[in-house]
Amino acid sequence: MGGVLVVFAVIGVVLVAVIGLVALGAVTRRLAAEPGRSVFEGDEALAFVAEALPRWDTAELSYDEVARTMRLHLDVLHARGVARSGGDLDLEGGPVVLDPDTVVAEIVERAGRVAFFPDPTHVADIVAAQLAYFEAIGVVDPVLEPALAELAELDRPADGDDPGR
Repeated sequence: MGGVLVVFAVIGVVLVAVIGLVALGAVTRRLAAEPGRSVFEGDEALAFVAEALPRWDTAELSYDEVARTMRLHLDVLHARGVARSGGDLDLEGGPVVLDPDTVVAEIVERAGRVAFFPDPTHVADIVAAQLAYFEAIGVVDPVLEPALAELAELDRPADGDDPGR
C-alpha cells in the first residue's frame, strides 16, 4: 500500500513539473516575439535633455519649464499613437513619421491651454533633445538619410501614373 502512494506521489510531481515547463516555454516564446521594452525614466530624461540643450536655452529656461515642455511632448506623442503606456503594445502598423514643426506647434498650443507660453524655438530644441534621449535608450531607431529617401519615394506616383486621375 505504501509503495502505491509513493508511485502516485512521484507521478504527481513529474506531472506538475511537466505542466510548469510547458507553461514557462509558452510564455518565453511569446515574450521572445515582442520587442524589448525601454523604460522612460523622468528624472534621467530631464537630466539628459537639460544637458543636451544649447547654452542659450539653458540660460533662459528653468528645469520646471523644460520638464513641462517634455511632458507636453509626451502628451502629443501619446495623442498621435506614437507613445504607449504600460500594456497597450500595438504590434500592428508600421513606422509613424511626425513633422517636427507640427509637433512643436501642437506643444505650444497645448501649453497655452494651461497658461504656459514657451518660446517655439526653445520647444523645438527640447523636442530635439528629447528625441535624442529616446534614441539613446532605444525607444526609437535613428532615421538615416537613405530611409528618408525611401519614404519620399512612397509619396511619388509611379511612372505612367497620372496623379490627376
